[in-house]
Amino acid sequence: MKNFKTKTYQIKKSWQNEPQAESLRFVFVSDLHNHEFGFENQILLKEIEKINPDAVLIGGDTIVGKPRFPIDVACDFITAVAEKFPVYYANGNHEYRLRLYPEQYGDMYQQFVDVIHRAGVCHLVNQSAYTKFRGTPVAIHGFEADRKYYQRFRNVKMPVSELNDIFGQPDPHYYHILLAHNPDYIDTYLKWGADLTLSGHCHGGMIRIGEHYGLVSPNMTLFYPYAHGLFSGEKKNNMIVSAGLGEHTIPVRIFNPRELVVISIDLCPDKS
Repeated sequence: MKNFKTKTYQIKKSWQNEPQAESLRFVFVSDLHNHEFGFENQILLKEIEKINPDAVLIGGDTIVGKPRFPIDVACDFITAVAEKFPVYYANGNHEYRLRLYPEQYGDMYQQFVDVIHRAGVCHLVNQSAYTKFRGTPVAIHGFEADRKYYQRFRNVKMPVSELNDIFGQPDPHYYHILLAHNPDYIDTYLKWGADLTLSGHCHGGMIRIGEHYGLVSPNMTLFYPYAHGLFSGEKKNNMIVSAGLGEHTIPVRIFNPRELVVISIDLCPDKS
């Protein structure tokens, strides 16, 4: 049976006003790739229920973007989670691939989208959701990067203006969470100014080297420095890269367990 670990990150945030809650808790799911942990993912679902988050954030690639590859495992999991918690979903490169090339994948993307929409999932494709959790204003942004940002053996620069054009500049009255599947553009994400960016995509670099490095990234960068872990920016903001819950094509993981990410955000009044 496949196993996973639960990885918890504790993040502190100074709030302009007296916070109405001491903390917020989110579960981050990335790169499930149709894997199952127990029958119908019951082990994974029970772990999420035990954590009891304010919301479940899904950073893409719950499916495998291959022609006629089944999507039912991912659909059933998402539907089951959405019955108990608010779910916010951003596309990864596998969903993007299905959407971009219907001549190759047929209606797989539309089938997938229809299921998660019926389940009540907030599906964010270069869109934002403004809401409150326990009285705290939170903005969740789902970024779907263009295909040029997924090319192998090269890294195209992404200007901060691209995020500004899509989402505008972050409103300081909200806690901003950016779901951005590809961690290659960490500098752009942090400069844009989201309080927390959540990424995946690398599956931990296949072979983990320390906390952050992986042997190879999907764009074939060796000793990739953003394969996993917590990274901080100059604006006192953070990015978390998940090692993901699954993999595809080359199912190799060494010193690199599958993981479910839990984020606890401790809120405290800004006394500056």
